[in-house]
Amino acid sequence: MPLGIQRLNAHQTHPNDLIIFLKPLPGPTAPFAQDFLSRIAAICKPIMTASHLSVTTLEEYEPNREFVGRNFNSGEIIQLVLQAPRTGH
Repeated sequence: MPLGIQRLNAHQTHPNDLIIFLKPLPGPTAPFAQDFLSRIAAICKPIMTASHLSVTTLEEYEPNREFVGRNFNSGEIIQLVLQAPRTGH
C-alpha cells in the first residue's frame, strides 16, 4: 500500500494491496466489472511488486472508440475500457 494511505472498513478482501481503489461504472454491469477489475489487479500484483509500482485508482471507463485505457499522473488513476463501444458487453 502506498505511504500515507490506509484502507478502512473494507467490505471484502482486496486482491492487490498496491492498488487502493477499484471503481466500476455504476449500472447493471457493475458486479461483472468489479470482478474483472479485481482479476486484473490480482494478475498485476507480481509485476507491480517487482517494479515497486503503486496505483491509487483502477477504474472502468465508458466505452469509446478512441482508446482502451489511459493513465493520469504517473499511475495515480488508470482507466480501462471493459465494454465494447457498440454492444456494451
